[in-house]
Amino acid sequence: MTKWIKLSSAVSLAVLTLSAPLFSAADSPIAYFQEKAAAQRLPEAYMAVKNKEYDKAFEIYKHYADLNMPVAQYMLAYLYQNGFGTPKEKDLAAAWYSKASDAGLPAAQFASGMMRYYGIGVSQGLPEAIALFNLAAEKNNPLAQYMLGYLYAHGFGVTQTLTTAIDWYTKAATQGVPQAQYNLGLMYYSGDGVSKDYAKAFNWFSLASQQGSAKSKFMLGLMYSLGQGVGIDKAQALNWYKQAADKNLAVAQYNLGIAYFNGQGTAANPGLAQLSILEAAKQGLPRAQYFMGYATSNGPAKNPQKALEWYMKAAEQSFPEAQLALGYLYQNGIGVPKDDQQAFKWYYAAAKEGSANAEFMVGRYYQQGTGLPSNPQTAAYWYSKAAEQGMDNAQLLLGVMYSQGQGIPKDIKLAYTWFNLASTSSNEEIRKAALNMRDELAKSMSADEINAAKQQSQSYFNRYSTGG
Repeated sequence: MTKWIKLSSAVSLAVLTLSAPLFSAADSPIAYFQEKAAAQRLPEAYMAVKNKEYDKAFEIYKHYADLNMPVAQYMLAYLYQNGFGTPKEKDLAAAWYSKASDAGLPAAQFASGMMRYYGIGVSQGLPEAIALFNLAAEKNNPLAQYMLGYLYAHGFGVTQTLTTAIDWYTKAATQGVPQAQYNLGLMYYSGDGVSKDYAKAFNWFSLASQQGSAKSKFMLGLMYSLGQGVGIDKAQALNWYKQAADKNLAVAQYNLGIAYFNGQGTAANPGLAQLSILEAAKQGLPRAQYFMGYATSNGPAKNPQKALEWYMKAAEQSFPEAQLALGYLYQNGIGVPKDDQQAFKWYYAAAKEGSANAEFMVGRYYQQGTGLPSNPQTAAYWYSKAAEQGMDNAQLLLGVMYSQGQGIPKDIKLAYTWFNLASTSSNEEIRKAALNMRDELAKSMSADEINAAKQQSQSYFNRYSTGG
């Protein structure tokens, strides 16, 4: 919660303590001497903060804050907020930020906006926060520009406008805010609000990574791995993944582990792979938890109970592969007592997430009435969803149901269509069964009906093979 305060104070003091005088000498002789004293004491206070001599800094800043010096008010608020040299006082922090903000200090306007945004020491108020961000951003405060970009990108308190978000992010990114550089890179990478441009994305990720952005380092690794904006270079990908993983970024730890596992950019090293993926799994990354479940279930030292624990962690985060694995374990009684109701529960959860294998299994459960009443109509529905994703088993059984009118109206043309698709399966048993059933149907069909069914099967194939 204090990171943005530290960033803003560093930016502000570097400028404010070296810019225009705090008072005009024409104000009064007292003001003149106060200005001279402040010119010496405020840099002294700033160095005290850097050296963690907070008691000393607090004394100086409090003195000049009481004299209505905006920089001192701003830094006093910072000390109150973090409990440096004084007990934490969020209300006082908000009040002093507000005083410095009212005096027109951009860094204080940003900080006061953040206090409003989070409701720290003051009532939460997004409209008031946005107004303060706008005041600071118009004076070129980079963190306020970043926040406006974030708000416009997500539609928080303003109408979501990606082009406006990009404008604000660009202003902040150009001034070196790494969060803005990363977000801007991500928008160019994904083509959100702007034409997709891997070269620009790579450039912004590179700039942010120079400031230590772990997410940007990860994205550079991904782009080198996939050859996006740069040539494919698995060694470079490994290097960037490692840098991001060293900063404890879970997704980077996982990708680094996969690189070690497959020997991409380095010699294959299953031991290092599992260690790296384990770190990601401990952080709660569901894909890594699933991998650990699979490794413990199928590795040399099989441990079905441990596999179940890992699968459960990922499944509870709606990770479909883990939900499917749990369904299989309960269906077959591996590591747990055989339980068709639990198996169906997890197959159904994975099916709702779009897993074709799970959709097929839900169809089977409904067709066979395993652990629940038989329902051919619902079985046909789930077979259709799996078949439309290209699953050969589902295509074959859907063809059977159309040919016999099980749960759906009998339709020879559609039966032929699905048999024709299943006949392209790489599974010899499914392929032969589909060919036999298709050719048997053809005996009762006209040439025009067969051609129409073939055209329909090609249309279905084109749709699911391209994800359309």
